[in-house]
Parts: sequence; structure tokens; C-alpha cells
Amino acid sequence: MGQHILAIEFAGERVRAAFADRNFKTLNLISVHEEARAADELDLSGALARVLAATGRPDIVITALPAEFVAKRLLRLPFADRRRLQQVVPFALEEHLPFAVDESAVAFARVGKEEQDTLVLAAISRKSELQRHLEILERAALDPKIVTLSTFALAGYLARTRNGVRGAHLIVELDEANLSMVLLDAGGAPRALRTVARKHSGGNGRLLEESVLGALRQVLMAHSSQGETPEVVLAAGAEQAGLQEELATALAAPVRDLMDFDGGALIHGINGHGGGFAGCFAMLAGEAPVAPLELLNFRQGEFAFHGATGAAHPLRLTAYLVGAAVLLAALHLCLGMAVNARQLRFLNTQIAAIAGPVLGPSADPATARATLRSRITDLSKQLRSLGGNFGQGSPLDLLRDMSQAIPPSIPLQVENLQIDDSGIKLDGSADSFATVDQIKRALERSRDFSAIQVEHAGAGSDTSKVEFRLSATPKDVAAN
Repeated sequence: MGQHILAIEFAGERVRAAFADRNFKTLNLISVHEEARAADELDLSGALARVLAATGRPDIVITALPAEFVAKRLLRLPFADRRRLQQVVPFALEEHLPFAVDESAVAFARVGKEEQDTLVLAAISRKSELQRHLEILERAALDPKIVTLSTFALAGYLARTRNGVRGAHLIVELDEANLSMVLLDAGGAPRALRTVARKHSGGNGRLLEESVLGALRQVLMAHSSQGETPEVVLAAGAEQAGLQEELATALAAPVRDLMDFDGGALIHGINGHGGGFAGCFAMLAGEAPVAPLELLNFRQGEFAFHGATGAAHPLRLTAYLVGAAVLLAALHLCLGMAVNARQLRFLNTQIAAIAGPVLGPSADPATARATLRSRITDLSKQLRSLGGNFGQGSPLDLLRDMSQAIPPSIPLQVENLQIDDSGIKLDGSADSFATVDQIKRALERSRDFSAIQVEHAGAGSDTSKVEFRLSATPKDVAAN
């Protein structure tokens, strides 16, 4: 389930509402409702309560101030920065207002550009009217996220639903007390907004009075001077029999119902509903999940919205799926760890069974291999020292081979003899350097040694002697 959105419009003594559901990709209309104020009710809060009884509590509420309480102006300003616009727009409106700026609530939207300037639609209302509107909603336990102007919302709605149809359009919204109009140019930007009060019916069987028709003719003539006749679009009031034909005759222009334009791409399920709910549909489009309409919003400053919108509702299914995926991943990880732990215990048992007789029962299986290698190396060295044979002679054999290789006639005094895996190291003294060289050549002629090197030779403490150090490698070691 997504977010439930309720768009509310006050039309004289009636409340019109459209109820929709928003998910990740679409906005789907659930129902529309219209309730009149009862004779014993002081305001529209009772009608609102009946609407809520039919729809249930929404997550987001959008509502519109009645057009007669809002002054509208198109401003041309030499900058586009929103912060500067917030500072300048109220004072740019001041000369058009019958009350002080600090008594007003201002909303604006950027609607286009002309050369280097920004076109701004500004709307302003008394704070007292906005406060009274919010209090009516509060008595029905509603806190709107947006308080807008439905006429401007209709302009954006038509600009999106013209389906490629070019040309200017004049949107007419009619209720019991007022007629509101907004003129769109060929590019879909609003060029004029106006609200005219209605005092009575037209008389002589007509639905519209001459003052209202005169205001519409003025707007049409002003734009016709630019060489293009706007098409009239009836947003509310088309349900009145004969109204469309009366407008077409009086204005000498084609008149269409706004709901003839296909708004199904913006809000699924609105086709087939009357134009009386067009303002509510336009406000719903401001909460579309994809490319929402930009709406004027009077909830700024001291009237800023601080309530909840139920924004987490569309994420519930995703959260459930993510939670299930995390749970499965954790289960997979735990099972993998259990299998690995079982295999490790099995391997440790096998290692302990093999290495235990040598290393003892307290041996660590993780270091058993390195410990065994070290023990084998130590034992091999001990065995060689004791005369064991691992591919080469024992120390006694090497000593014998050396004695046989060096003739007895050579005067040699051995002071230190070291025999290990690398070979033989001999420290001794002779009567001359020539004798040292004879010892080296004698070992080289032997078939038992190779790599004979005299590492040091020099005069000793006894100046008649030459001390030297000689190294040799047994041939079977060199071959390995």
C-alpha cells in the first residue's frame, strides 16, 4: 500500500474532494466526493468530516484557498534566484494591495523567462483568511501539507494534458459565487489570472450574467490582439446543461470540457469523471511520483507545515523484502560457518591422530606441520653427527677422505675442523703460502671434494708460520 492523498477544494457552500493512492510509479484515483454544508452548520468542517468518513484518514492533504481571497499578479523580475525572489516579491506586490505586506501571506512560482528576466506568478492573501481556512480544516483534524490556488494548478494540469495540442487556452472555472479564469499561451505558461464575483444568474433563461461574459471577452480580446484566438476550456461548471453552448455563442469561440483532455497519464482512473473535480485532480498532480506539478504554496514562514506525511508507507514492501533478504543472507552465513567449523574439527582430529604420537596430545594442529618439519631437521642433523648416512659420508668418512687426499709429507697443523651440511671448514697453519697452495691442489685432485676455496691466508703470531682457513664441499652434496 502506498500513500493516501486527499485534495480538497471549497466551492461556495460545498466541499469537493478527490482521494488517490500514490505508489512508486503511479498516482491512482480511488474516489471523488462532494458534500454540501448543512443548514445547521456554521462552516464547512461538518462537510469535511463527512468526506473523511467516506475516505478514511489520508497521509497527505492538499487544499486550495477560495480564489476570491487571493490577489494574483504576473511579475517580471531581473533575477531567478529563489531566495532573492522570496525577499522581493512581497514588496513588488505592495502597490497592488489594499492592505500592508506584513499582514499578508505570499506564494509564488516561476512560470517562464523573457530575455534575461524571470516571469513570476505571485499570489497574496490576508493572513487572517489563511488562518481561518486552516482552522476549518483543523476542526476536521486535517493539517494540509500544501495550501495552494486551484486556478494555477489547473494551468499546469492543462499544460500537461494537451497531448501536443499547441495554441493558447483560456481555462474557466465556475462555481456558485465566482468565475475564475487563467490564460495560457502556446507554450503552456500562464499569462493572466482573474476572478470575477457572481451576484445572480444571467436572467432571461441565461446561466451567466453579462458582467462575467464581459470579463471573459476582455481577456480574449487582449490576447487576440497578438494574432491568436485562445480556445476556451471549461474546468468546472460543464455539468450544467447548456452552459458550454451558451459560452460558445456568447464568446464566438470554441468551448471544450477540460475532462475531454486525457489526464490518465498523470492520474490513473480519472477519465469519465466530471470537470467539477478538475481543480482537485490538478492539486493531486502536484504529488505525482514522477514529474509532479509545481504548485503555489501558502504554507510558508509562520504557516509552514510541520506535520507528518506518512512518507514511509510506500517503503514498507521494500523494507519487508530487504529484511527478508538480510535474514536469508544471515542464515546462509550461519550455515556456511557451521559447515566450515565442522570440517575444521574433522581436520584437526585427523592431524592430532597422525601427529599425536610424535608431538604429544597437547600439540596444536594449526602448527603441527611446521613443528614436524623442524623436528625432522633437528633429528637429521643429530643423526649425521652420529655417523648416519643421508646421501653423503659421515663426519668420520669425510675426515678419512681428507686425510687420504693430503699427502703426509705436507707439513700441516690442524687447529679447528668443522663438518656440517654445507661441507668442511678447516682452520690450520703451514710453513709457507706454497704449502697452503699444495693443500688446496691436493684436495682438488681428490674425487671426494669440490669447490675448494682458501678463504684466508696470512702470517700468524709465529712469524714462521702461515695461518689459513679453507673450505670444501663433498661432491655428493654439491651434486644434490
